[in-house]
This record gives sequence, structure tokens and C-alpha cells, in this order.
Amino acid sequence: MRFIKRSIPIIVLLLFIFSATFGQEQQRKADSLVAKAIPLGEHGMSVLVAQRDKVLYSRQAGYAVVNEQQKVDEGTIFRIGSVSKQFTASAILKLVEMGKMNLKDPLNKYILDFPGGEKVTIHHLLTHTSGIKSYTNESNFLERVTTSIEKEKLVDEIKSLGYDFEPGEEWKYNNSAYFILGYLVETVSEMSYEKFLIKHFFKPAEMKNTGVYSNSKKYKNEALGYSMQKGGIKDALDWDMTWAGGAGNLYSTADDLLKWNKALFGGQILNKENISKAHTKVKLNDGADYPYGYGWGLNKYRGQERIGHSGGLNGFLSYLAYYPEIDATVIVLSNCSPAKNLVPASFAEKLTDIFFHEDLETNKEITLDASDLEKYVGRYEYPGSTIMNVTLDDGHLFARLTGQNGYEIFPKGEHVFFWKVVNAEITFLLDGDEVVSAMHKQSGHEFKAAKLESKQPITLSADAFSKYAGEYDLVGKPVKVWADNGLFYTQIEGQPAFQIVPETEEKFFMTDMAVEIEFEITDGITSGLVIHQAGKKITASKIN
Repeated sequence: MRFIKRSIPIIVLLLFIFSATFGQEQQRKADSLVAKAIPLGEHGMSVLVAQRDKVLYSRQAGYAVVNEQQKVDEGTIFRIGSVSKQFTASAILKLVEMGKMNLKDPLNKYILDFPGGEKVTIHHLLTHTSGIKSYTNESNFLERVTTSIEKEKLVDEIKSLGYDFEPGEEWKYNNSAYFILGYLVETVSEMSYEKFLIKHFFKPAEMKNTGVYSNSKKYKNEALGYSMQKGGIKDALDWDMTWAGGAGNLYSTADDLLKWNKALFGGQILNKENISKAHTKVKLNDGADYPYGYGWGLNKYRGQERIGHSGGLNGFLSYLAYYPEIDATVIVLSNCSPAKNLVPASFAEKLTDIFFHEDLETNKEITLDASDLEKYVGRYEYPGSTIMNVTLDDGHLFARLTGQNGYEIFPKGEHVFFWKVVNAEITFLLDGDEVVSAMHKQSGHEFKAAKLESKQPITLSADAFSKYAGEYDLVGKPVKVWADNGLFYTQIEGQPAFQIVPETEEKFFMTDMAVEIEFEITDGITSGLVIHQAGKKITASKIN
């Protein structure tokens, strides 16, 4: 009996020592990640990992203000971009709880003259399925974004943009929808957007360092925005945040965002019914679902359900994720975009691997015959008209994205493959026996990539091509076209050169981009070219 009594505290002590040692190893690995992200302290970042009521890791590093060498600390505020969308969505749901709105309400109930507003519902706006064109995609957006704009004026401009598709037919990320939703919060509540959030969210959650960013205010402990360029780190384009509105105008800290997750998922912000609606995948008109709810992305990471969102605008990147099954939060904030060594969503996944690896699944490779792999070979159109080129070599599939090296992808399930060099997977989608598209999942994001038709090139001599060679004017930017060793190339000033391959004598396609070029001939002389990209036609006239 004495031996048993004495052995219990020894076992407990051993467990404590193991736990402390393991915790130190996690801290060391996480610190190493931060050091690799900003090896020279080029900019600043704030990182936090928590589970239940315990903060497992909190680290601030680098500079909030580079030229003054002002360091980031726990109270440093960062603009959080589209992480703001969940606050806007929650504000709409709060108004629903208050009986002032209904998710089925048409948009023209609140904006009477909105074109097609009778077909667009609040639900469509919340889920990025309205089809309204996004104002941030307009070609002159960044030229205007440094000066303020009135909410009503921007809403009027959005009215004139038209639609990409009929409401509910597709999913397409849409800042117009969330700017409108932020505007509706003010219209319906008869309060400013900020006052509504303070009253219903920030005060109950005790978030003292979160608010609507105003360029006219001076903040005591603010991270300024930077961008990594060829010459090093530079001041980023400084948005006037009136342009962001409910789509992305908040600032916050890692500590405050943890408080938000605790309050929200603890039931202090919304009732259970509305939380469930917010975190349910949207169904499109054809019955297919898409992994997005009301202001949150919904997916799995290594077997764990994940509810999260990233944010990005010039000078700032952010990511906030919650894992409901293990009650864990991971937050990454940065004041540099584009950054050299940091993608917050990927960084957050690495932190998740470190602190919750015992709760995560590992990819298990299966074996497929080479004959089963042939149907996946082809070119898939990725965002920005880039191409994921899938090839088969000696019984193995390889995937290469435009401008990157090719890497092998490994089968893990029916039509599902994964990369070992990065935490990403691709699921090929079939119509019968034919692959028609692919779903790519990585770092909390998911998108569908159409499989492009196979192109059959023709043979064209350099002499026959010579009439196209020269320089073209593309809206003030020079475009060069030339031949080199029997191959043909084009390059827009400031961009990489791309090979173009003849499909007909006058029509060419790029091998690494979902772009076609058609040369225009007038009276036997080349007068210009037309670039076909993402459903748009851009004309350039030949100048020499």
C-alpha cells in the first residue's frame, strides 16, 4: 500500500515533465515558423493559438512602423480586410433576430431602384451568390481607392455594374454584396455601422481594440501597411477605408479576435439557429453546395471541421479560423501584402499541425493503375487565367501551375489526389466517364477549375508569322510579338513573356495561360490583335 501511495505522485510528476517538455517543443517550432516568415523583421505580425480557455501560443514579432522601428506588441491594431465580413453577416443576422429583416427579403425592399433587385435576396448577398458584379474588379479601382467616397455614391455605382450570372446560379466572391450589406445595417438599424457593432458585439465581447478604421483618425498603436517589392519593403498603397465598408473596413488585434470567437461560438452574439444558418454551406439553384456560409468559409483541414476566413488588402493580410470539434482558434495578422515569406492561411495550418497534430488525420496514399490515371491528364483553368497542367509520366501524375515547378500528386480516394510538398488536394469531377473540371482545396480556400478543351496546334513557318511580329498598343501599354528559333512569343510590358501556339493561321493560344490571341488583318496587313481572356475581349492596335 505504501508503494502505491508513493508511486502516484511520481507518475503525475513524470506526466507533468513530459507535458512541459512537449509544450516547449511546440513553442520552439512555432517560434521557428515566425522567424522564417520575417527573418529580418521586414514587417510585423501577430500570431495566436488557443484551445478552450487556454492560450497555447501568442507571439508578436517585427515592426508595426518600419522606419521608426516601432515593434508590434499585443495591443498593435491591424486592418483585417475581409475577416470583417463575418461581423457584417452577424450584424444582418442580429437584425433578423430583432425582427427588422428577413433573409428572404428582396434587395429592392431596401434599395427600391436597384436593377434586378426583386430577384436578389439577403441570403444571396450573404453567400456570394447574387451575381452582382464586384466593384473591386473594376479596372480603375486601385486608381481611385486612396481618396474617400460616400456610401450612397458607391452603392449607385454598384447599381450600374450589372450581373455576372442570375442569382443563385453560381458562387463568386463578391465585395459589392458585402458593401451593400454594411449599408443595409445602417439603413435598417438607423445607427452607424460602427455604433451597431459596438453595441451588439464589441461591448458584450469586451473587444476594446476593434473598430471601423478611419483614415482621418490617429491611432496610438497602429501597424502601417507595407508591400514587398524588388527593391525591398515599401509603403503599401493606403486604401481610404470608406471604399471597403462592410466588405472589409475593420481593424483589430489577435486578442480581440479570440474574444470574438469565444463570444460567438459561446452563444453570446447570436442564437443557435442563426449560428447554424451562418455556418451551413450554401446550396445553388441546381442543388449543388458550395463551402461558404454567411461570411465564413466552411471546410475541413486534415479531418477537422474548420470555420474561417482570410483577409487581404494592400499592406495587410489576415486569417481567423475556428475548429469547433476541438474548440480551437488560430489567428495570423500581418502588415505586409504582398509578403515575401508569409501566406497567413498556410501559416495558420502549420501552427495547427504543431499544436493539434494528435487531432488531425494524415493523408493515406492508395495505388491506382496507370490506365486509371489517363483521364485526369489535361489543362485546368485556375484563378487569374493561370493553368494547372496535369501530365502522366511513367505511371505517375504530375501537376504544374503556371510559373511554378511541377510536382507529383498522389491518389488518396476516388478521383481525389494530394500534394506532399504542400497541404493541398485536388478532386477531379466527372460527367459520366469524362473529367470536366476539378475542385482545388488549399489553406481554407476551395474553387472549381474547368478542364480546358484540348488544342490541336498547326505548323506555321517563321516567314508566315513575320507579318504579326512587332509592337502593339494595349490601352497605353506596349505589347511585343516575336519569333525565336521557330517558337512564337508575346509579352505585355511589365509582365513575363509567354509562348503562343498557332491553332489556325491567325488564331493562337498560350500554353501556360487560359488566353487566346487572334490577329486582325486589314487589306492584307496586320492591323491589330484581340486578346480573349476570362470571357473578355481586349483589342490592341499595331503601331510598328
